[in-house]
Amino acid sequence: MYTNTINLWEGREDVTLTSYCMEKNDEIIGCDRRPAVIILPGGGYAGFTEREGEAVALRFMAAGYQSFVLHYSVCEKAAFPGALYDLAQAMCFLHQNAERLYINEKRIVVCGFSAGGNLAASLGVMWNQEFMKEKFQVPAEWLKPAAMVLGYAVTNFGFENHSVLNQEQAEMMINCNRYITGKEQPEKEDYEKINLLRFVSSDTPPAFLFHLCADPVVPVDNSLQFASRLAAFDVPFVLEIGEDTWHGVSSLKAEDANLGFFKEEYAGWFDRAISWLKKKLFVENA
Repeated sequence: MYTNTINLWEGREDVTLTSYCMEKNDEIIGCDRRPAVIILPGGGYAGFTEREGEAVALRFMAAGYQSFVLHYSVCEKAAFPGALYDLAQAMCFLHQNAERLYINEKRIVVCGFSAGGNLAASLGVMWNQEFMKEKFQVPAEWLKPAAMVLGYAVTNFGFENHSVLNQEQAEMMINCNRYITGKEQPEKEDYEKINLLRFVSSDTPPAFLFHLCADPVVPVDNSLQFASRLAAFDVPFVLEIGEDTWHGVSSLKAEDANLGFFKEEYAGWFDRAISWLKKKLFVENA
């Protein structure tokens, strides 16, 4: 295993891609071209929670993936499409360096949580938009993920949240809305411009979605309606809804969580997502 961090843009040290990768092993057939995953931690576009970063990367790596954690633009620099350009730039980097990184460029997955899930889904539904083509000037398929894994992702910032938030949660959501729209007081039309439900199409890659039904920060409607839009365009998906009130469960297992809120069933989605990805990447996309 080796790990390395690079800056994705010249002159910027805040947007980085950290690799958690395996070397080529001549004793393992096919390891010269492994699937890859770009992991996008959440944090309300204000920062990052590392339990959705390195911990997830190590689990994916153990499942045979070359894993990468993207620290994308946050705070004022996150305003759409700033962070989306960061993710697209990461996709281009993996394609450009696929041979050196032992990556099968046709099997690059994006996995995001909360705000990071919003970013992952944004690429999934906008990879073929004209503004993306004009910005990157690369083959369009370079920007399209093979699949998406979306954990309690924000897909529509316009959903009304009926949960009772504590002060910290309420301030986080206010700041998140302000950062992604680039406006101090976003209005309905600002949210509609970045409503991912509008951009779902038959070109959207398959998705594995999971959420808790009483998530107090990101309403479960985000996943329910996104799944409904996928179904409307015959895009394959899996939707898992757990029964609880937590936000930010990541891929934690009992042995690495050590947190009072942890419940064993929280971690089950990850193994099921890996099984689903095997089907999508190696059976249907052989």
